[in-house]
Formats: sequence, structure tokens, C-alpha cells
Amino acid sequence: MSGPGSRWYKSGTMLPRPVLWSFLLLLGACATVADDASTAPAADAAKAAAGNTGPEKADPEKAKELAKELRSKQRERRDALAEHEATTIANQVAVMSAEAGLRRARAELDEARDELATFEREVRPRELEDRRIGLDSSTYRADHAKDELGELTKMYEEDEFAKTTKELVLKRGRRDLELADRGLAVAKLEFEHFANRELPKRLRELQRKFADAELELAKAELERKKLDLEQALAAQKHGDRLADLDEAIAELEQKLQKLAKGAA
Repeated sequence: MSGPGSRWYKSGTMLPRPVLWSFLLLLGACATVADDASTAPAADAAKAAAGNTGPEKADPEKAKELAKELRSKQRERRDALAEHEATTIANQVAVMSAEAGLRRARAELDEARDELATFEREVRPRELEDRRIGLDSSTYRADHAKDELGELTKMYEEDEFAKTTKELVLKRGRRDLELADRGLAVAKLEFEHFANRELPKRLRELQRKFADAELELAKAELERKKLDLEQALAAQKHGDRLADLDEAIAELEQKLQKLAKGAA
């Protein structure tokens, strides 16, 4: 007799052991297939959600629009570089002109300073002394004429000479004295005018020229500083513009790459 350990009873029917094990394996496989079928919708949903972060779906119109915008930005960047090169050359010319203006202003200031100092130290004293010598000469000439007339008058009064000769000599002496006095009067007026009017006027002109030269130098220095600030600002703006363009170009290229992956 066979015991329960070697037989399986169901509805009074006894099955062999190999058949029993095969049946159990078949039931396990059916259960596994059922579990896979129940989890399929969730897996599909997860894949769909994950697909949102992957390459974008191919869109020819959008790709065309992005490519056009990319070309526009690239051309804008190319033009910006060309403009910057031209601006750099113009800036160099402007700097050269500004430096030349500074050198000219400094030279003119040095010249005006030297002229003013030379006039005050040398020219004015020398010319004033020269005019004073002329005035003294006129003064001495008038004095000499006066002395000579006095001597002639005294001599002719003491001695007996021909009356005609006496009158001629005294007449010439009086005329010499008159001319000497008139010349002295004119020399005094000329000296006063030269000392009180002409020399101060020339001094004021040189002082004004010196002040103008100082002002021109100050203006040239400010223009140079202004040029430096303007060029620095322009360079900063150019750098910012290129940075913005590079960022925009990178973003457009990235978008086009995503579209290309989606099409693939």
C-alpha cells in the first residue's frame, strides 16, 4: 500500500508526484504573468514622465525659427566685433590727437611763462632804461643849449663885436635852446606814456596769454580724462554686449541640439 507521503488525493483521484510538481510550477508562472500585467500601466506612466525631461519632440517649424534666430545673433556678434575693431582704431587716433593737444598746450604754457618772466626780469627794465637815457639826453641837450646861450649872451655883452654878428649868434643860440626844450617836453611825454601805458599793457597781454595757456592746458587734461572714461565705458558696454550675445547663442544652440535629438 502506498501512504499519503507518496500519493496526492483529490476527489478520490490519486495523481503521481511528477505531475503534481509540474502543475504547481505552472500555477506560479501564471501568477507571475498576472503581476506583470497589473504593473504595466504604471511603468508606462513612469516612462512617459521621464520622457518629459528628454529630447523635445521634432518640430521642423520651431527648428527653422531657432536656426534663423541663431544666425541673426551670430551675425550681430560678428558685426559687433567689426564695430569694436573700427572703434579701437578711432580711439587710437583720438588718443594720439589728445596727446598732441596736451603737448601743444604744455609747450604754449611754457612759452607764455618764459615770455612773461623774461619781460618782467629783462625786457621791461632794459627798455625803460633805454627810454630814460633818451629822456636824459634831451634834458642834457636842453641844459647845454641854455648854458651856451647864457655864455654867448654874457660874452657879447662884455665885448664889442659887430652888431649883425652878435644878433646872428644869439639868435642861433635861442633857437637851439627852444628846440632842445621842445624836444625835452616831447621826450618826457613819450617816457611817461611808455612807462605808464605801453609797458603795463604789454605786461597785461603777456599775463593774459599765460592765463589762457594755463586754461588751455587744463581743458586739454580734462579732455584727455574724459576720453579715457568714454573709451573705458564703451569697452565695458562692448564686453557686456558680447557676453549677452554669447549667452543667447549658447542657449539657441542647446535648444537646436535638443530638437535634433528628438528628431533622431
